[in-house]
Amino acid sequence: MQRKAEALLQFSRAPLKHPMSKYLLQFLAENKELLPRLTFVQSREFLPNTMLISELGSPRVGFELELGAHQREEVSIVNGRLVRHTRRDCSLCINEPMEAIKPLQQFRGRLYVVFSFAGPTPAWYEEIVEPNPALPMRPDAKESIEAMIEEIVREQVDLVLLTISLREQIDAALAARDRETFERIAPLYLEVSRRCLWDL
Repeated sequence: MQRKAEALLQFSRAPLKHPMSKYLLQFLAENKELLPRLTFVQSREFLPNTMLISELGSPRVGFELELGAHQREEVSIVNGRLVRHTRRDCSLCINEPMEAIKPLQQFRGRLYVVFSFAGPTPAWYEEIVEPNPALPMRPDAKESIEAMIEEIVREQVDLVLLTISLREQIDAALAARDRETFERIAPLYLEVSRRCLWDL
């Protein structure tokens, strides 16, 4: 716990992108209730409750507190091609450090903290940072192959579901004798089913 407080105070002495972040860092270092529930990570991907504070010169935003965040991958068709993108929603998003104090006083969960540096990551931060628990650990070869297979299976399941949905739309268009809808959907169906490894 002492190392966490020292890290917060050390970063508060750096030139910060949002100057008021200094006072928030000092508040966190002195908050004996919240301090044990802070976890420092390099990345906040797929984590529900996160806080990002950036040093002056960092490419990231100056400050951001997200509570109740949900991140998921979605697949859609753009110009006849499958596109995978990540969508992130949250119940509370604050970009002013001083406005974050009140919600943090009422917050009872684990807060994942990311410090974004302008240059190389200093050794003192490397010592306290932990792996993001929502992401697979940097794999050895076997884990890497397993992760790749899982990704292929997920992608193929998405393709199968999309193929079924498009086929239903084609059947409905044929039943309604809707030539325009049929001509719009049929090429997409052919493209998606061509990429699908399973025969449907």
